[in-house]
Amino acid sequence: MAYVKDNPFMEGSSGTIAKKMNFRVKKNKTVIGKNPGARTGKPTDEQLAVQDRFTDAVLYAQYAMKDPQLKAQYQRAAKGGQTAYNAAFRDAATSPVIHEINISGYKGTVGNVIAIKARDVIPPKTVSVAILSAAGEELESGEAVPHQTDVRLCIYTVTAANAALPGTRIVVTATDHPGNSTEKETVVA
Repeated sequence: MAYVKDNPFMEGSSGTIAKKMNFRVKKNKTVIGKNPGARTGKPTDEQLAVQDRFTDAVLYAQYAMKDPQLKAQYQRAAKGGQTAYNAAFRDAATSPVIHEINISGYKGTVGNVIAIKARDVIPPKTVSVAILSAAGEELESGEAVPHQTDVRLCIYTVTAANAALPGTRIVVTATDHPGNSTEKETVVA
């Protein structure tokens, strides 16, 4: 791969020459590379799955650009020459990450707080919390709310008492705007 420098005739060019050389513009630089040629053979199931995910990400990014509020959020998240469309595409192509479930404030009483640190391209659309007994019975569930000053945190306020604390499972599900979900759980010792 080569870059075009100080050549006003080739700068900004894109396309293929003589089925050998491929010109494209990447991050405002003209890049010259070998023509990849035609694909041979049928795509594998894994390749088809990647193509489906790519198509889904494109469709979501197009949808997000039509929603002024989403577009503004993605524009704020765009970095390093990216567009809002690029940020929306990246959001659709990746799932949220739950970095931490802080249960130090959970003592099994109503009003206790569980803090969740979840990230994505833009803050996740929802962060759900389910509290399960050691036997697997759901004690309560609900939505965590964004922290007032730290956009990385969501706070869940406990609404049901739990006398049998050891073995209690806290299951957190973060869902982003495109619909990707991540689940993480922790067990109270």
